Amino acid sequence: MPNTEIPSYREGKHRLKSIRKMLFFIVFVQTVVTAAAALVNSFLENPAPVYLQLLVIELLAYFLPICLYARENRLLKAAEARERFGLKRFDKRIIPFVVLSGFGCQFAMVVLNIPMSFLPLGSDGYIPESIFDLIGAIIVIGIIPAIFEEFILRGIVYGVMAEFNDKAALIFTTVMFALLHATLAGIPGYIFLGIMLVLILRRTGSLYACMLFHLANNITAVFLLYFNSNLLYNPGLTLWLFVIGLLVLLLGYMGVSVFTKPKKPVRLINTKELLGQSFVNLPVLLCIAFLLGVMVSQLMG
Repeated sequence: MPNTEIPSYREGKHRLKSIRKMLFFIVFVQTVVTAAAALVNSFLENPAPVYLQLLVIELLAYFLPICLYARENRLLKAAEARERFGLKRFDKRIIPFVVLSGFGCQFAMVVLNIPMSFLPLGSDGYIPESIFDLIGAIIVIGIIPAIFEEFILRGIVYGVMAEFNDKAALIFTTVMFALLHATLAGIPGYIFLGIMLVLILRRTGSLYACMLFHLANNITAVFLLYFNSNLLYNPGLTLWLFVIGLLVLLLGYMGVSVFTKPKKPVRLINTKELLGQSFVNLPVLLCIAFLLGVMVSQLMG
């Protein structure tokens, strides 16, 4: 479709370029912080807790771009900002279903990641060893990413792309969301989580629902890691727990579907064309190349 037929195409093209640069910035900061943390820890007798490194990454790689993007859009009216970023209220009746489906999603992720366990990879996830580690993990791994990552990936990146093609937006944000976690062991699970978050956003129209879903998923992951040793010694209990978790996911999403309606598809730009523009550009190609390099090094080392 000719560009002249697309409303606000120039503005949209500018915002598409902005999100690509933002993704490159996130990967760059993650790399610098991770390298700096490894250097500092090499001089310490007792390395700093992993969640402190994750906190710095979340603040610099995610929160800082959010602030800069908000400043760039400071002239937007409140109603326009809420519409653009999905910062809208949603039906309170579906809150329990969003939480339940987020809880169950983590069990589905673990199941999907099982094939990756046959590869010589490290563990995907920080394991809290004390109650203080657990509290820190809940805050840094559970709460903060659920807010910052959703605002970046589903609020800004998906929001910008979905104005032109929501299918391309789903594919691109899901792939980048999985790659940004830079762990080969968790790729299948993160892809599933990314798809579920977009479906929740489409159903509710609210980024707050995505944050709640993501929060429930993350906190479930933290507790599964914390009680990991107990689960290993109780295979029967673990099996039932996962069966219940998968059922809860299904029932929770069905509950969300009952009280919501999917939005009409947006196809102002051809899906392949927008995906090509989104993936085949220098900032994103550099991001993908580096993240794939990190994951290959996990496989080889």
